[in-house]
Amino acid sequence: METLSGFLTGNASRMMTGINDKFFFGANVSHSEHDDFLLQRQQQVISAAKVCFSRSGFHGASMADISRESALGAGQIYRYFSSKELIVMETIKSIAQNWRLFLIQHLPAQQSTQDIINADSPFWQHWPSQDRKLLLEMYSEASRNESVRTILAQQEQLLLAELAAIFRAQQPDIDPTQRANRIQFLLLLVDGVACRAFVDSDLDQREMQRVNGVLSQHLFG
Repeated sequence: METLSGFLTGNASRMMTGINDKFFFGANVSHSEHDDFLLQRQQQVISAAKVCFSRSGFHGASMADISRESALGAGQIYRYFSSKELIVMETIKSIAQNWRLFLIQHLPAQQSTQDIINADSPFWQHWPSQDRKLLLEMYSEASRNESVRTILAQQEQLLLAELAAIFRAQQPDIDPTQRANRIQFLLLLVDGVACRAFVDSDLDQREMQRVNGVLSQHLFG
């Protein structure tokens, strides 16, 4: 339950941002300044929405939650996003793009599958807990929402093309079909680890090393 001091502080913060919005939109500013301010506010809402969605899910988090987290009043939020559904879709676009950029930056640097299949490895330190929750929520939403599947398909096509170019430069002698198959398998592996919420700590480590050796030889050999 929100304390009285927290309620007052939050209200004061929302009042100040409301005053700032009214001043800015009423001021004689350039188009570029207006666009920059609009983008800043939209990013503020999306950042707050990510916190709320990672905690309660796309459907569990309310506009009141997002308002409280962003320190913006509901009326201000609707100035930048006409509905919660639009906030969800823009958040999904951000998650999907960030996931693509993460994989482009870190996947080609791997020389084996060891760090990929170890959720506590340095590889996964670049994809924090909140992002993992959001990724799982996004994939869950894609199972029932055609618009989300379209967003993911667009990002996937970009990802495949970019990874193909990187791996072609790294391994120019590999057959293009074989390279494409390796990329697809790597993505299946990464997606599986990213969305797995529980890992048995009692797994046979020798067997895991053997499997890692087989996979690494096939994918990176």
